[in-house]
Amino acid sequence: MKSIRVSRIVVVGDSDHGHVLAARLRRMEVATVTAVSDLEEARKLCQSGCADACLVAIEGAIPDSLPITEGDAPGRFCGVPALMVAPVITPHLRRTARQCGYLAALSTTIPPRMLYRRIGAALQKRRPARMNSRQAAWPTLPISVPEAAVFGKPTLH
Repeated sequence: MKSIRVSRIVVVGDSDHGHVLAARLRRMEVATVTAVSDLEEARKLCQSGCADACLVAIEGAIPDSLPITEGDAPGRFCGVPALMVAPVITPHLRRTARQCGYLAALSTTIPPRMLYRRIGAALQKRRPARMNSRQAAWPTLPISVPEAAVFGKPTLH
């Protein structure tokens, strides 16, 4: 079980969003926050084992018709979880992020507490729970009624 207080997080993004994200993580007292400017540097850090999680900040809104040119997640093939952070999250962006190997796509306006929890979940390599997960988690068993209860003596009230 990996704690966020002793984790090493790489923030990819040379824009203002990347710098703000790195500053937010430092205020959360994460052990090590490394800010890099491109994905290749992040891939090298992930492959060398110097990163526990990677956050990729994307600048500006991306229209649904354009594909994301970022490529694969930095830690996709070496077991380092990656999260995409963008100003506007659309279903297309979420789907594309999952196809590229990111665990989730987050909004830049996410509250600090939720960001902390999502990074902690990524460090545990868990995916966020779905809305109907409670229903799927409880197995339904067939109800068997004994014959005596159906055809037995009537109950007196």
